[in-house]
Amino acid sequence: MTRAVSALAAATGSLVVAGAVGCNHQPPALTPNADAVKTVANVGFVGPENLVYDAAADVYLVSNIGGGGPARDNNGFVSRVAPDGRILTLKWIAGGRNGVELDSPKGLAIRGDTLAVADIGSVRLFDRRTGRPLSTISLPGQVMNDVAFAPDGSLWITDTGPTRDSTGVDTTKDMDAVWHVRRDGSVHAAARGLWLDRPDGIVVDGRSVLVSTFGGKRIERVWAADRNEPTNVEELPAGRLDGLRRLSDGSLLLTSWDAGAVWHLWESDEPRQALITGLTSPAGVAVDTRRHQLAVTSMQRNELYLLPLPHLEAKQ
Repeated sequence: MTRAVSALAAATGSLVVAGAVGCNHQPPALTPNADAVKTVANVGFVGPENLVYDAAADVYLVSNIGGGGPARDNNGFVSRVAPDGRILTLKWIAGGRNGVELDSPKGLAIRGDTLAVADIGSVRLFDRRTGRPLSTISLPGQVMNDVAFAPDGSLWITDTGPTRDSTGVDTTKDMDAVWHVRRDGSVHAAARGLWLDRPDGIVVDGRSVLVSTFGGKRIERVWAADRNEPTNVEELPAGRLDGLRRLSDGSLLLTSWDAGAVWHLWESDEPRQALITGLTSPAGVAVDTRRHQLAVTSMQRNELYLLPLPHLEAKQ
């Protein structure tokens, strides 16, 4: 019952995000139960991890892990969803159908008629119009999480790395990383190491990228050329940071599992604002630029939330 990563044009220059929480003049946060929020639930989503708004087709594309976590089970799929939340095609691109291989899809990005989808150990490219598979870019590591196109057509990908638990960390097959796939197809580790704290969301910013940390509560800057460790850009009040998107005014949207919120982060001294709170596992975030509407997925609840945001406009 109904209630992307857009291809990001990189801004020139660097972004410094700052601000304080709890300023008296900021608008009250909304919750999933607020009248303004439309909830898309019980429609067949299975671990909706990320989404992108396809402005040309006027639809959301939602990646579904499909269960099984980082397993090569070929049961992941991408849903096609109308701006009002109606499911147009639940399994528009689906592992095991029409020659598609898709295990655990997460981040999505669009450039022209190409849709890039982050998957286990790879980025898979599809025709944005038809969903037809085009090619696969193999990468070192396992959990490719988010993906973004640079203006020159190169690709940036976050690799969330091995699970941290009581048994320790196994780095024999995987390691936290930020990968840069150049236009000639060569793969470059822009940054690699456990100190990346499980990089997740990503946006392009000139010759560098901004990366959210799922294992921490930081936004970091990683450069295309080797510049040692990333530069810390912003510390947030809560962790497990996930989806990250740039808006046309240079500000950012950021989701946090620990805060159960979507934050709006401004440049200079503007306050940090919680646009929506009370969420469980808020993962992907996107903005419908025609209707100025925020969309965010709840990965664990298998839901999608839509919220009108007339003052926001995402970059395409």
